[in-house]
Amino acid sequence: MSRRAVFALILGVLVVGALALTRVPAFAHFVPSPCDFVTSGGFVFEDLGGRDNFGAHGGCKQSGPDAPFWGHVNYVDHDGFIAPGQFLPTTPYHLNSTQITGYLCDPAFPNARDVCGFARTNAGETVRFRVRLVDNGEGTNAPCKDEFGIRLDNGYLVSTRPLANGGPGGGNVQLHKPNPSTGGATGDDSLCGGVEHPGDPMQLGCPPNPQAQADCHF
Repeated sequence: MSRRAVFALILGVLVVGALALTRVPAFAHFVPSPCDFVTSGGFVFEDLGGRDNFGAHGGCKQSGPDAPFWGHVNYVDHDGFIAPGQFLPTTPYHLNSTQITGYLCDPAFPNARDVCGFARTNAGETVRFRVRLVDNGEGTNAPCKDEFGIRLDNGYLVSTRPLANGGPGGGNVQLHKPNPSTGGATGDDSLCGGVEHPGDPMQLGCPPNPQAQADCHF
């Protein structure tokens, strides 16, 4: 191989590598297209056994006062949490969203959707939150259980895990098909204001929902 051919080959590899490095972070999480929406409610157990209840939904909004996103998150940690600047736990620790700023998917986990925004807590805080909801199918014959996780910008974290931690019941996460009212939004992780997702889904090998996968693509 000539010196010129070797140089051209090396240059091509470097260009491809540079493009890969610049593209992947920008598209790690993004608004589904077409944009669907998710509803959910249930409970999980923390690592030390405490029970947390949640109701969460979100998606895109074509028009209206909440556009380009809509939704609501209500969350209760029954064991409580010591918020920054406090010496005693607030028990129970209750979060109620006030604004939804983003709705994201990750092509590596197409069954998952992240809802993020601002919330108030009963510890007197305004926090940014990011909730992960995973729809792994419906009914007792589903191959995997639905999952939930939450992270706040004050350090609070319950990593993504199966509802009821894999035990009976636990609630449901339901991903819904796009409709004419759920368009009009674009964006990426910046919509969540620097709050990272609460972790990858815990269960491996769960078959992707075809509709969810179709909506979550580059």
